[in-house]
Formats: sequence, C-alpha cells, structure tokens
Amino acid sequence: MIPSTVAADKVEEVMPTVVELLRSVSEKAKLRSIQADTLLLEDLALDSLDMVRVVMSIEDRYGVSIDLDEVADMKSAGDVARTLLRESKSAA
Repeated sequence: MIPSTVAADKVEEVMPTVVELLRSVSEKAKLRSIQADTLLLEDLALDSLDMVRVVMSIEDRYGVSIDLDEVADMKSAGDVARTLLRESKSAA
C-alpha cells in the first residue's frame, strides 16, 4: 500500500478520474462501485498489464512520470489516487 501522505479530501477530489481510468482498462470495473478502499486485484481483477495501462494513461494525461516499480505497491484505488496526486504535485 502507498503511504498516505496526501489528505483524504484531496484523494476524494481525484477519485472520479481514477475511477474513469480503472474502468477504461477493465470490464469488471465498469460494473462495480469503486471507492478509495476498492482493491485492484481482489475486487476489480486487474492484472499487471491493466495497471501498466492505468499508469500510462495517467502519465499521458498529466505529463508525469511514474516508476513502474511503484505499480506493485498500488493495492487499492486510493493508492492510485495518492500516486496521481503525489506525481502531479512534484511535476508542478
């Protein structure tokens, strides 16, 4: 799990974007309600290739660079949101 160094309200602000990205790579994600605590593997059945697609989408959309080694630490939708916030903050 990604350490929570980002305020919960900021995570909630970007969750709609994260949900959109997750749904764009997974049919199962389109059918589920996705919250910050939704598990990527267990709840959404995302595999490593799906996660690479999510990371690439974030990088393309926000002009950031995310180390692919971080993908293994992303266990929940909230982890993806925190990574997005952290990387977009450092790119600013």
